[in-house]
Amino acid sequence: MAGFQTGAAVSADVLQGPLRGLAGREAQLPARMRVAKALLPAPPDSLVPALVYLTQDPEVTVKQAARESLMQMPGDVLLPVVQAFKDPALLDAAARALHKVSRAAVEVVLNNYTEDDTIRWLATMGGSEVCETIVRNQVRAIRYPAIIEAIYFNPTVAQGVVQAMLEFAVRSNLNLEHIPGFRETRAILLGEEQDDAGGGLSDIEFQSAMLIATGQGELAAQLLGQLSEEQRTQVEEKVMSSLGALIAKMSVSQKIRIAMVGDAATRKILIRDPKKMVSLAVLKSPRLTDSEITMFASNKTLSEEILSNIARNRQWTKDYATRRALVFNPKCPISFSLTYLRTLTPKDIKDVSSSRDVNQTVARQAKRMLEQKDQKK
Repeated sequence: MAGFQTGAAVSADVLQGPLRGLAGREAQLPARMRVAKALLPAPPDSLVPALVYLTQDPEVTVKQAARESLMQMPGDVLLPVVQAFKDPALLDAAARALHKVSRAAVEVVLNNYTEDDTIRWLATMGGSEVCETIVRNQVRAIRYPAIIEAIYFNPTVAQGVVQAMLEFAVRSNLNLEHIPGFRETRAILLGEEQDDAGGGLSDIEFQSAMLIATGQGELAAQLLGQLSEEQRTQVEEKVMSSLGALIAKMSVSQKIRIAMVGDAATRKILIRDPKKMVSLAVLKSPRLTDSEITMFASNKTLSEEILSNIARNRQWTKDYATRRALVFNPKCPISFSLTYLRTLTPKDIKDVSSSRDVNQTVARQAKRMLEQKDQKK
């Protein structure tokens, strides 16, 4: 539907019969709360839309009560109503209220009246069952590639599912160059680059690692709880080992994805990866912070190519600490070091001139700058 936006307000037209006067915005708070708590007798095809409508109520307590009522509703009552929804805004609000209830979220995904951007939102927030259902609808993915991006960045989605989606995107010649890491992943899928590490971690091992690397250890524990005792023991031995040891066993495509989705500790390991396409992928992570960039800029063990990529990025080099780190790093290309040297404070220029750790060409230029300044006095 043209002009639809995710999170659009649900129209009061969805309210039926007596619920129009009891759940509408003009109704008194006690009446809206009674509806939100499902305390009034009403058929499901009237009550469910009213509850979804109330999840957008201006009163927080009403929102919460309506959401809890929806989540506690039996599936045989809730699901047929959601299946029959035809209003895109109502479906979008239902997705937001019920994204943790997999069966209901799947019904939203399967509903032909659901807007593509609602599917994208669910691909970002949904669990594995929801995302696997989304992946099966290739028509939507071609029409709205942002869905593929959302699947890629969702840490709960198994690598096998992501890989299948990416292979489909490559075969369909979809333009996904804007997705960090897609170019590298496509090169692997096309056989232009080797995906080593002997196949990497299994899907469940990698998914557990992803959840841990994104601060979702409880979900990882739930995932492992689905395995048999013997399987769980084997997986836990790998997953609970050090992060560095775990990453070392990953395939290139797994490393690239966890570089995009993982935390700062993960990126700190991967920036030193001997595979250039992995270390460079770290710099494309949307989760990178200025402090991480400064830390990388000061790291004398990183490759010149990594430092060059940092140095030529105007957004990153707006930060004084990053420019200073590059100048003091002897592995930074001289052209960049000399350029940023001119932007440093007199004290830092003096420190550069006397340092034995910086590139000596840069140190000599710093001395000349100090001498020129003295001559002007």
